[in-house]
Amino acid sequence: MKITLLLIASFFLFIHSHGQSKSEAEVLSLSKKIFIWETENRIDSIEKIFDEKFVVVNGAGESQTKKQYITTLQSGNFTHNNIDIEENVATIKNNTATVIGKGKFTVTNSGKKVTLSLSYIEVFTRVNQKDNWKVLAMHATVLQH
Repeated sequence: MKITLLLIASFFLFIHSHGQSKSEAEVLSLSKKIFIWETENRIDSIEKIFDEKFVVVNGAGESQTKKQYITTLQSGNFTHNNIDIEENVATIKNNTATVIGKGKFTVTNSGKKVTLSLSYIEVFTRVNQKDNWKVLAMHATVLQH
């Protein structure tokens, strides 16, 4: 029974992932890299991929600029321990891309480690199709169970 369910789930993931265009798949790959960089505390890589006008809004509605968010990561008071993305989808329109997804985020905030189920959106932008994508905005919301 478990194998049948696993095969069915794999089939739907296969169909969904192949429903994405090459460009959308590239944006999803970039999104995944950012999450890896966050768990590896690769702040230099994160800083390079964020647009200068980057803003992040957390579940409490508080926003931070690029500089503020990078300072928070550098402080060590907030760290990403593990990020397990359960689902995500990318959409591209001209030179704007969005990634909407859900996942389990294990973080340490002021010494307290918690795992949160989050829904999130990332907004990517580029000047033209030859430029690299930059993250313009991120927002996450805690999912209630």
